[in-house]
Amino acid sequence: MKHVLADPDRFFSELSEKGMSVKGRHIVLAILPLATLLPLASADLGPKGTVQFNLIYETSEPVTIIDSRLIRCEDEQCINEIELRRLERIRCAQNECRARTFSGGYNRIIINFSDRERQSNVFKVSKYGAVFDVHVTDSELIVEDITVAFYTMPGFALFFILNILVELMIALIFIAVLDKQMKVVAAVLIANIVSFPALWQLLASGVEFLLLLEALIVLFEGVVIYYFMKKVIPIYQLSILSLIMNLCSFISGNLLVYVLNWEVVSLIPIMLAVIILSVLALTYLKKRYSARFIRVFTISIMVLACVVAGLLVTGQMNRFAFLSAHKLSCEPEYYATVTAEDLREFPQLANAIKHGKFVEMHIGEERRLLDYIRNRQPKRHTSSSKKLYVKVKGKYYEVRTTRI
Repeated sequence: MKHVLADPDRFFSELSEKGMSVKGRHIVLAILPLATLLPLASADLGPKGTVQFNLIYETSEPVTIIDSRLIRCEDEQCINEIELRRLERIRCAQNECRARTFSGGYNRIIINFSDRERQSNVFKVSKYGAVFDVHVTDSELIVEDITVAFYTMPGFALFFILNILVELMIALIFIAVLDKQMKVVAAVLIANIVSFPALWQLLASGVEFLLLLEALIVLFEGVVIYYFMKKVIPIYQLSILSLIMNLCSFISGNLLVYVLNWEVVSLIPIMLAVIILSVLALTYLKKRYSARFIRVFTISIMVLACVVAGLLVTGQMNRFAFLSAHKLSCEPEYYATVTAEDLREFPQLANAIKHGKFVEMHIGEERRLLDYIRNRQPKRHTSSSKKLYVKVKGKYYEVRTTRI
């Protein structure tokens, strides 16, 4: 790659000597910028998980949570702390905390309780998520990893299927447009069966060698496909195919990162149906229309698929919220009184109060509950706070919603 960027004229003259057409050289020239961007974009590549903390109270007196922070550390001593992005921050209910993990590594949680602030020991989180018990003592937080074996298997299966579908879609379009053999599909499947599990396992502990791994994956898949198709398809076309497949897989994987809700699985049959129908349509049209029409049709299908996927992902992201109720140690300046009948109307609020954990609810129910609390609060109060407080059976709670 360095040789190409340093002397592109020499690179293309060598390709010309090997018989590449002007059109082929233009294709390679268009792809090279993507090749330089792929390692940079890959900094957050790979499936990301949710870290769950179960709070176990061992304090001499009851305490309530005021706020919480998740600290990223460079090493086990946590001498240098790293500022987290907004999406990585921790959210807590009374008995549970959750956070997205993006790069894994060493972490520490700090929770400010009603009596004092407590911080945990340094613990390591897998890139794909984990479950911890957090023992809350009078002076500190003790984090214990209780992640079960094969915890990430459902996530692995989902991302593996998505990866296969995306790369097969690109391969099938490649076959339909350039009139190549279906043997390419078998080569893509074999390459992914080996490369994806290897990449998943190697990235679990961190991203120190991510750029090297990404380059090796692109190279490996290109070599496997070339082994099957070396007498039929030029090597430059197979290299471009491998690069485009991995780039599209990366983009799709990152879209799915923000949807980490298992209802997204329902999108996979839709994607599969679109792929099959598109390939059948391309195969049919190729026999009756010009090559230019086929290219325009292919690009239109890909753009439409991206738009539809984006809309579906956005819809999934905005479909659910998480409700939590935080018990207060004193009476707030303002609050809404919630009766037993109200709790029957809003069972999610009742569960959040009873269990002290996050409760999933539809966006429509979230809006209805929040509007109900706002309308029941005093119209006039001196505080400028937008926090929502309720009184239930003589006890006071702060009601929060979030999207984790």
